[in-house]
Amino acid sequence: MSRFFINYDELPISNNNYLKPRAFLNKKTGKINIHMYETQASKDFKKRFRTYLKREVAKQKWDINDTKDNHWYLDCVFIQSRINQDNNNYYKILCDSLTGIVTIDDKNVLVRTQKVMYDSKNPKFHAVLKPVEYEGIWKDENQFNEFFSVNCMNCKKDFKKCAILRKAKEGRVQEDIPKESMFKICKKRKT
Repeated sequence: MSRFFINYDELPISNNNYLKPRAFLNKKTGKINIHMYETQASKDFKKRFRTYLKREVAKQKWDINDTKDNHWYLDCVFIQSRINQDNNNYYKILCDSLTGIVTIDDKNVLVRTQKVMYDSKNPKFHAVLKPVEYEGIWKDENQFNEFFSVNCMNCKKDFKKCAILRKAKEGRVQEDIPKESMFKICKKRKT
């Protein structure tokens, strides 16, 4: 199973300092528009962190293409300098920094805080990127295999071209595979 490990000696920039609003007057409409811009502190953090990630990708022999399909957990442990810091504010800059180096797209990353500790002198974080256990709409690979062998292997339709199967593997809930059946029955199976 593929896993990518991160041990970084600095906490990410908080969302509160990642993007800031800037107002400007739209001369055509006369209205004030708000534009979000990336702060210099966040640009500096991303530059340092992305340099670290590039070294780790080479060191861990990580293949970014593994993250193309399916979802991935990013399990984090934060060691914060103060107890009033909000660890949920770190997620966006972490995911944005991973994109293009460790992950293809951060839409597939599910961030989870596993633990928060405190050290006023050495704030940092550790994280592990790993594949989720579920397979599309099914709770795990075994449930998917059971569905496939009962439904797809006994269906006259070509499963390689089956839109129902493709959508279910993408995680799309559909009436053709009812939740009430625990996603075990395909109503459109042709026998």
